[in-house]
Amino acid sequence: MFNNSRKKWVVLLTLLFLIVGFLFYFYFEGGKSYKSSSMIFEIDKKEHHNESGKYMRMWVTGSNANDNNQNKERYKVMIEDSRIYNLLEEGIEYFVNIQGVKKRNQSEYKYTFSQLGLVDGSQLTGEGKIE
Repeated sequence: MFNNSRKKWVVLLTLLFLIVGFLFYFYFEGGKSYKSSSMIFEIDKKEHHNESGKYMRMWVTGSNANDNNQNKERYKVMIEDSRIYNLLEEGIEYFVNIQGVKKRNQSEYKYTFSQLGLVDGSQLTGEGKIE
């Protein structure tokens, strides 16, 4: 079987591996904050930035349509799919679930849509059916 010296090395290496794994997790994931919200979202502005040949960033800014406070929170929601971006219209209200992630060195949350639908119940995301 194992002698005493070999057991100590196995235990030390296992502990070292666990400590290094914890530190990597803490460094990459530990500094993130998450925020989620559901609301009737009114789009104030649609914007995009096109870096030719590289990428296109698309986003909408808006706020909770049911919040009558003058200093209500405004959200900048990033959109990955141009098909969704093209369906959205300024001044229209949508039922949304948004998720925000803020990394340790960021000052603001970066929001994305997790669900998006019209107030009447129509969904703008998901699998479609062709008839």
